This record gives sequence, C-alpha cells and structure tokens, in this order.
Amino acid sequence: MISVIQSTAVIAVILLVFSVASAKKTEKRIKKGSEYEFKRTMYYFLDIPYTVFITLISIFPLLGMLGTVLALLNLDLSGETSALKNNFFQALDTTEWGIIFAVVFKVLNAFFQPYIEAQIEKLKKLLEKSYE
Repeated sequence: MISVIQSTAVIAVILLVFSVASAKKTEKRIKKGSEYEFKRTMYYFLDIPYTVFITLISIFPLLGMLGTVLALLNLDLSGETSALKNNFFQALDTTEWGIIFAVVFKVLNAFFQPYIEAQIEKLKKLLEKSYE
C-alpha cells in the first residue's frame, strides 16, 4: 500500500509541475494577446490538472487509512508475533506516509495556488471577452 501512496505522490508532483508550467506559458501568451482557441485550450490545460492535483491532496490521508485497514485485516492473531508486528507496523507506516504527503502537498499548494489561480481567472476573463 505504501507504493500506491508513493506512486500517487509522483503523480501529484507531475500535475503540480505541469500546472505551474502551463501557468507560466499562459502568462506569456496573455501578454501577446493570442487567439481565442489557444486561450480556451490553455484554460483546460491549466484548470484540469490543477483541479486533479488539489483532489489528490485530499486523497492521501484516505490512502493512508486504507492501507491501515488492509494491513489490520491481514493480522493473524493466532500466528507468530513477528508477522503480527510486521502487519501492525505496515498499518502505521501507511498512515504516516499518507499524512506526510498530504501535509507536504498542502504546503506546496499554498505556495503556488495564488499564481495558478490568477492565471486561470485571467483566462476566464479573456475567454468571456473573446466570446462576446
């Protein structure tokens, strides 16, 4: 289960990097006053990955709890104590990683959120003006 949490973290990093890069590209193109289709495309390239990134942040604690439940369900109380300890520590590890990644990505989001959302708002306004 820890590998699922780590894989999700990698996906979240990719989405954040993609969102920041799209925001920078959008900022440059807005200054040039580019065409409607590009603005619409950039809006979706910026808004969708960023929305998925924000959703993944809220999923990390849930993945941690899922790992905990799965590890505890695999406990064999009649078995040897080393297997019991391993499953118990795996349960704690998945909870720990879920919380760690949630906190790290919430902090990263707080850093980049104003910039990305400002670009999304600019694109929305430009699209409304272009559509009229």
